[in-house]
Amino acid sequence: MISLSHRLVSLSLLVCFSISPCLVPAQNPASDKKFIDDTKNVYSMLRRQGLTEITAAVSPNWDLVFADLEPAKRPEAIAIASHLRFSMFADANGTVRVTHTIVGPKLSGPKAEAVKTIAKGVELSVTGFLMTWLPFMMTYLIPDQLDHFVLQDLNSAYLLTFTERTMEVGVKVTRDFVITELTTAQGTVKPTLLRSRNGFVLTGYEAINEDPVVGHIVLKVKIDSTPVRGMSLPRMVSLKGSAAEKTFNMKFFITNYKLKTNPIGQK
Repeated sequence: MISLSHRLVSLSLLVCFSISPCLVPAQNPASDKKFIDDTKNVYSMLRRQGLTEITAAVSPNWDLVFADLEPAKRPEAIAIASHLRFSMFADANGTVRVTHTIVGPKLSGPKAEAVKTIAKGVELSVTGFLMTWLPFMMTYLIPDQLDHFVLQDLNSAYLLTFTERTMEVGVKVTRDFVITELTTAQGTVKPTLLRSRNGFVLTGYEAINEDPVVGHIVLKVKIDSTPVRGMSLPRMVSLKGSAAEKTFNMKFFITNYKLKTNPIGQK
């Protein structure tokens, strides 16, 4: 059980990227500002549709989580994990909470410790996913107020760099507003995007990070979304990769959405 938690914690270290960049005060032409504004207007579509809060249930695929356990130990591990129920909360300000409850007879001893370890690993992994998903879909990739930035013309694309708080961020964007890469001091994210009439939908991403404790981490995420009250929200999330030369494979389903919306919407 402990090794599972270590893998999930390593995973969360990779996907919890703060999207904040390194800024250099400069005079920028109006055309640069327009390109940045046009880029912002095709992301964070859920916020523009008026979505302010999400609450939902999260259900991991335990068979997949424990697939690398010895066959003799797998049934007991799944039975212990099946006592867990997870829920998540996220809002347009970037707040994320993933919590759990334990159902059924009270566990004690090693089983109680095991269920805590499993719960922590799942909570960190789901939190990490949400912190990458939110900027693309509900909060922002590029700050609303961006007075200082550098926009470099790479011929077929632009490289936008800026700072939010103290972190430098680089955003590579094609001329038709497709973000192909996000870079911070923590690592790199390469998103997979689907263009829709309301803006881009994040359908997955690949990420690479060099963590001082865990080492080299590679992650590939696939997101299957579904319409909920006319808004595209994750139904299933698959995470595969490796950390410290150990592979991991996890899938979870998000159901029972409860949405809070602002009828006016936000720009």
